[in-house]
Amino acid sequence: MKNPRLHISSALAALVLLLASSLHAHADEGAAFLRELHEFRINNFMALSAYYRYSATKDAAAEASVRELMGVATRSLQSASESAANILTRDQLTALRTEFGSFSELMAQNVRDVTEIGYPDLRLVGEMANQTVSMSNLAQELYAQARDSAQVPIKPEVETARSASVLLAQMLSRYAARSYSPVTQTFQGAAGLVPLDEQARELDGLITEFVSSAGGGNLGNSAAEIRTKWAFIRDSYINYNKQNVVFVIERYSRSILDELNAAVTSLQNA
Repeated sequence: MKNPRLHISSALAALVLLLASSLHAHADEGAAFLRELHEFRINNFMALSAYYRYSATKDAAAEASVRELMGVATRSLQSASESAANILTRDQLTALRTEFGSFSELMAQNVRDVTEIGYPDLRLVGEMANQTVSMSNLAQELYAQARDSAQVPIKPEVETARSASVLLAQMLSRYAARSYSPVTQTFQGAAGLVPLDEQARELDGLITEFVSSAGGGNLGNSAAEIRTKWAFIRDSYINYNKQNVVFVIERYSRSILDELNAAVTSLQNA
């Protein structure tokens, strides 16, 4: 006859193992959701920036960039939805898809207007800018909720880098609006956004925090690169001047975003 205590101990061990496995899977889902939702927000702002460039220049490369970035955002949202099954409610995911659907429709219409008519409908461009902010705000709420409820251990440096990335991507879209589009005032006041110079000073703090926490090694070198590149374009964001070369601001901003993304990947793999 089997020892009942041994049987109970084995059952408890199996239960603990099952629970640990379930928690680990839940944490993995949470981490995947946060990663994809972050990428979703970044790529929507970058698509908006590329649209402003296309609306002013009719450059085929800018149009291709819009389509590529919208495709990446679509895939990120799909991946996020698949990862969020046990993290967010169906209504929450539906709300985010609805917001993105509205943004996608506006983007498609605005691209068509420039392509077929030769100029944008300023009212629709203004709606699209406001929709981008509204969608990003919802995504941020869901990100924060998932981060807190999924019990995902996230390094502070990762959160700082992600916050800096989203802020810079939004700032770049606003800078592009000023530089390329006559609908500037509509977007500058979208959803109660603070002035661009205040956002730049907030980014100052995030980059300083990231550099301080990066330490030495490759991550420290990457942080130093980010600080140097940001120092080069910082004043252009704070004191906007039409004489500034927007292409240079865009190029350095994209480079900083690439560096931040690489830093996050390095931190997650460490």
